[in-house]
Amino acid sequence: MLSHVFLHVALCSAILQQPPDTTVAMHVRMVYPMRHTGAVKFEQTYTFKRESDPQTVIEFDIEPGLYALEIDAPKYGCSSRDFLELLTDHNRTVKETLVAGVPPVEPVLLLEGAAPLSFQSVKPTFVLLDKSVACNKPVGTPVSSHIVVENDLDGYYVWLYFDSVTDPEPGSVVLAFRLATPTGLFHYVRLKVPFPQPWGGWPSTVRFDVTEEMIDGLSTEKTDTLLCPKLWQTSAG
Repeated sequence: MLSHVFLHVALCSAILQQPPDTTVAMHVRMVYPMRHTGAVKFEQTYTFKRESDPQTVIEFDIEPGLYALEIDAPKYGCSSRDFLELLTDHNRTVKETLVAGVPPVEPVLLLEGAAPLSFQSVKPTFVLLDKSVACNKPVGTPVSSHIVVENDLDGYYVWLYFDSVTDPEPGSVVLAFRLATPTGLFHYVRLKVPFPQPWGGWPSTVRFDVTEEMIDGLSTEKTDTLLCPKLWQTSAG
């Protein structure tokens, strides 16, 4: 079964400065891992009118899996690079931004999963905690991190960026799911995922599905405490 991708691309300043009737060509490639080099799975050039919208939207179908996404507008010297995991039986909305030049590839761990629509009401995000934080103990102050979360109608997608040279060794931090309560406090749920991961040019992936039952089960739990329920399990890819 194919995944349907809605790709929202924010245009770079070089394109935004063009007259509204300008025709822009944008090249899109989806590359999947093969012997650490990658092989092209999808490739197409799209043309669109600049008009007045600061972004353009394109759609395409592709098999689920892990990909490197490459977007280029060569006439204007703008591009974007990213890693994506497309889940089976899930369509996906992807937001990317074109920037001047070619952005560097950053080491990253991808974490994603299915989730009910109500999941967005608890404002899900992720934080890193010091390894000294134990189950059922106060979480303290999260460790500084670069984490991007993108919520979709039936799932969520997370980029956990790290520096492969200067970041701490795996096991020196605790990865936790942070969910907001109606009172403005937070539940923190531990995920047993070593972070950061070894980097060889392609990211490791972790699947972690969330259900209504899991969210409801937190309602009576302590806030601002590291929770370690057995029901919350991950699978690595």
